[in-house]
Amino acid sequence: MGLPAVSCAHTLVRMGGVGEEGNRARADRLCAAFLVSFLDAAALPPGMRRIRAPDVAAPPSGSRTVHQGQAIWLGAPDAELYRLDDTRWLLRSPRRAGELAGELLGPAATQPLAAAADDPRRAREDDDPRHAREGDNQQRAREEDSQQHAREGADPAVGGAGGAGPSTSGKGPRQVRLHVVRDTPSTEHVSVLQAGSVVARLRAVPGEGSALPDGLAAELGRLVAQRLTELAVAALELRRPGWHPARWIARPNR
Repeated sequence: MGLPAVSCAHTLVRMGGVGEEGNRARADRLCAAFLVSFLDAAALPPGMRRIRAPDVAAPPSGSRTVHQGQAIWLGAPDAELYRLDDTRWLLRSPRRAGELAGELLGPAATQPLAAAADDPRRAREDDDPRHAREGDNQQRAREEDSQQHAREGADPAVGGAGGAGPSTSGKGPRQVRLHVVRDTPSTEHVSVLQAGSVVARLRAVPGEGSALPDGLAAELGRLVAQRLTELAVAALELRRPGWHPARWIARPNR
């Protein structure tokens, strides 16, 4: 006895999906959010001009970054702030962002910025592939729980911008970690910040015979922290949803 003849022509249709066009629109919005995250002239002392705009060319295949770019600003040769390098990286996960931030700090850093390394047991678990997916799911849940707080628009509090050592504030994508690498007003100020999957590096250099003004590093750190938070939240909201069987149905004869 044979089986009844039925059509085997099925098409998988994603529930609520927008396909390639939606992915392209999502990528365009994320690129725009990345560009907006850089400091602009209004955030800097008068007389600064941008000599390099951030480039958001597609990263090489297999790169851990989604976008990366650098803006360079110059002022008068004898100004209190002569040069500012504003560098950004948007990575594929907060864990990878923490790894990059740790690399930028170098071996002299006493504490890595990666949240996983705050607990040695958690660090060992992250090295185990059996725990990697579980950890990513927990991180995603924490970030999604804090999205509403980020939308309320409060500035992320960043302490210690003028002194050495890491500072932490906020929760999820609003958790901003700041580490001052160097802070010599007569020479340069260098700091590294991380919020979620975003990392920034600021380098401020005074002009000849000048020194960076008091409070400038702290103010720049506050502004960058706010923009990093906004970008981290946007990256979370624009992330491609994971595949799940419930999102797909089989439609016969299509």
